[in-house]
This record gives sequence, C-alpha cells and structure tokens, in this order.
Amino acid sequence: MGTGNLAVTPGPAADSPRRVLATGALLALGTLLFRLPVFLNAEALDSDIAVVGLQAWHLARGEFSPLLWGTNYQGITAPLAVLLVETLLPVRPSLALALSSVLGHVVLVLALFGVLRRVLPLPLAALGAGSVAVCPEPLNFLTYSAFRIWAFTLVFLGLYLAERAAGTARPWRRLLLAALAGLAVGLGYYSDLFVLQLLPGLVLYLLWWTWGVARPRWLALGAALAGYGVGSIPRLLAAMQPPQLSELTTAHLPRVWPLFWEKCLPYLTGAKLFASATGFDRPELRPEGLALLLVVLGLGAFLLLVLGGGVIALLPVADRTARRLAWCGAGWMGVSIIGFLFTHRAMDLMSARYLVPVLLGFPLVAAPVLDRLVRTGRTKLAVVLLGVGVAHFGVAGWLGYGGWLEGGLPTVTRYGSGEDERALLAALQARGVEAATGDYWVAYRLTYLWREQLVVPPSSGVERYRPYRQRLASARRTALIFFPHIPGSPFRVPEPWEARFRREGRRFERLTMGPYTALVLD
Repeated sequence: MGTGNLAVTPGPAADSPRRVLATGALLALGTLLFRLPVFLNAEALDSDIAVVGLQAWHLARGEFSPLLWGTNYQGITAPLAVLLVETLLPVRPSLALALSSVLGHVVLVLALFGVLRRVLPLPLAALGAGSVAVCPEPLNFLTYSAFRIWAFTLVFLGLYLAERAAGTARPWRRLLLAALAGLAVGLGYYSDLFVLQLLPGLVLYLLWWTWGVARPRWLALGAALAGYGVGSIPRLLAAMQPPQLSELTTAHLPRVWPLFWEKCLPYLTGAKLFASATGFDRPELRPEGLALLLVVLGLGAFLLLVLGGGVIALLPVADRTARRLAWCGAGWMGVSIIGFLFTHRAMDLMSARYLVPVLLGFPLVAAPVLDRLVRTGRTKLAVVLLGVGVAHFGVAGWLGYGGWLEGGLPTVTRYGSGEDERALLAALQARGVEAATGDYWVAYRLTYLWREQLVVPPSSGVERYRPYRQRLASARRTALIFFPHIPGSPFRVPEPWEARFRREGRRFERLTMGPYTALVLD
C-alpha cells in the first residue's frame, strides 16, 4: 500500500483472521436485524418494489428484457437477485423480495468494511461500515426496496477490489483485481443510471490510485478501464438513456433550495424525522429530551468528521489511501448535492433519495481525520466521534419505520401481513372477477401479492407491463379497487364513481375489506 510520507499504518496486518471474520459476521447480523420491521411487514411493499418481484417470475419463465419493466434507466440486476433468493431459500415471495435487497446491502457493508480496514484499526473500520449498516430512512428505504441497492453494492465491490489490487505485489493479481473492479462498476452503472452520480468521485479515486506509488499503475488502470468497458456492454445493448449535462441550470434553484435546506437534507441526515404510518403520509416527528440531545451530538460529530476529513484530505498529513478514499467520497457528496439543486428532478420530501451518496460517501470522507486521530494517539476520541454519529443514524433510521414500530419495538401490521389483501382476492374470485384496476400504488402491489391470479394494471400512473392491460381488456368481469391513503388519487374513495355508474344505469356491487373498497362491474 502506498503511504506517501507516512510509513506506519494501522491497517489490517495486526488483526487475526478469526477476529476479522467475527467482526464481519456481527456487521452482517446487525445489518439484517436492523431490517427486522421490514421482514415482519414484507407484504407492505409498494408497487415499485413489487414490479421487481413480478419481473423475476417472468424471467424464470424465459421472458427476457434487459431493462426493468417500465424504465429506461435500470437494468435487471435486482430481478435476477430476487430470482436467485427465491430459488435458494424456502421463504414466501414477499420475504424473498425483501431479503434479496437487504442481502445486497449486507454485501455493500462488508465491502465498505474491507475498504476501511486498509487505513483504520478494526473497531473504527467496523464503526465506519456501521454508519451505512444503520442509517436514516432515505438510505434505509433503498436498502430494502429491491430496485436500487445492488447498483450501489456493485460500486462498493469495485472499490474493494481496487483496494485489494493496490495492496498486492503480484502484477498478474493486480491486473485481475483491477479488471474485476472495473467490471463491477460497469455492471453497477447498468443496474441503475443513478450510479452516474458516483462516477466523478470514482474518477478522482482512480487518479490517486494510479499515481499512488513510485511507478504509476498504468497497466492496472488499463485493466480497470477494460473491465469497465465489458461491464458497460449490457447498458449499451439496452440503449439506456442517462441524464444530460444540459439539465443543469440555476433556474431550478429558487424552487429546490427550500426543499433541500428545510426538508430533504435534514431528513437525509436525521436532523428531522418523517415517519410513515401508512406508507404514504410522512408527518414530522419532533425529538425531545435525550433523543434531541443525541440528534445534536450526532449531527455535530457528522459535521466534524466531514469537514475535518475534507481538510486533511487536501494535506499530506494522512495516509494516501485514506486521502484517495476521501476524494472519492467528497466527489459523491458534491455531485449529489449539485444534481439535486440544479436539475428538475427534486420534487418533494422523498426526493431525499437523490442525496443518499452523501451518506454513502461519509465514511470515506471521514477516513483521513480518523486516520490522523489514530496516528496522534487519539483513537478513543475517534471511536467516540464515529460512535456517536452511528448511534444517531441508527436511532433516526429505526424511528423512520413509523407504523411498523409499537413502543419502539417491531410489530406486524394488518397492511404488512397482507391479511386484508388475501380476503379481498377471495371475495373477488368468488364473484368471478378476472381482472381489476386502480391507482398505480395499489395495482402492481396487489398483482404481486395475488401472484398474478388476478392482475391489476393501473388506471393512472406509469404502465410497467402492457400484457396486464390486455388481460384487463379481455376480462369478462372486472372491478375497480379503491384505497383511501393515496394522496391525490382518483381511486381514494368510490362514491364519485358510484354516482356516475348510477347515472349511466350500470350495475355494480360494492365490497369492503379492511381499508379497501372494490366495485365489481358486470
């Protein structure tokens, strides 16, 4: 490992393999346990998530598409992961869907742990990875939402493989690992064009990586670029359409800045908590007492580590590896914020998801200041600073589960158990209904939970799979499904539709199951 003008490193040499494996196992277990509310309420998936599971079934039947249904910016990595988990694990489909995503996050956390071990003692490397293992809701949602996390995971695998390449003295091994690193990043970009936000940081990392030793790693750089080219083939064949630089304009700033500063950035960092009880509304939770104290301390630690790491990364007073990681993480943070502020994509509170590279880059940016504290004998201070930040992130993420908690502990909700949905399916089938329709956020979720026994293409919203519409058109008996919790939807309440059908003289039957109302049409 290149260390510049610092010859001593606190890296992995002193750690026994058994201790490293035990720490990694604890990180993996903690990552899984933190998602226990998700596993208990696996049926509460939304339609975006359900589409991934539906496409996995169609892939298993030989129905291939290089793109995730209804998108031109996501590949099929996530459906393939679901298919693999469903094949290997004897669990119900909705749980397999959640597991396929969370297991991807476990791999991401372990890859980050491996990267940080290059420059930090084992406890600090574990805490740094822990800041992503437990995290505020904007990132936490992506860890179990099935459609995005594997793109980030592949990028972190690429980063880990690049660091392994930097640490080996064997030329052939360095070339192989560098090629695999590039391949992983290329496949990550194919998995989701969101990775475009991470590419500038990776370029900064590669510049440091290439000139990090006495002899530049030209051959290894070439291998990495070749691997990236191979990994890019699926993206090119799928004709994916990345955002253009022309999208950047100051015209959006007056609208976006208040959203960024007052809602999305505080939501991202846990300064403000917005917890859902229904999956649609997100009222603000105001911390009090000790919870408020933890928010203040956690945010203070976060800011100190980010600012301190950013400054030290500019100075030759820390390990070169830590500095190149910080430049990578800083690139992620900066591009993410610029993209948020100067494009049209940020629309509401949930647009905080576009800022998640800030959280992903945090442990990388913090690496130089943590390394410096260790080298100057202040390891305990480093542990406290990082530990307080991780505790704050963990509490914010846990409270973000909202209605999936009762008294602070995970609970199974009716919506999360799918009980009402099963009863509704039985009632509709008993009346000879062959297909139904409703709002997008109900449609694909019910189609998935009902295992396509009765398909529900959306009447409003994005059309993700056209053959469902064809089945609706050919059905002899259909139904309209209403759900009251979807803001602004024409399918919240049935009364306007009932009045219209009465005027038209059209016969219908009204059914109610839990929060759902269905109008069965002749």
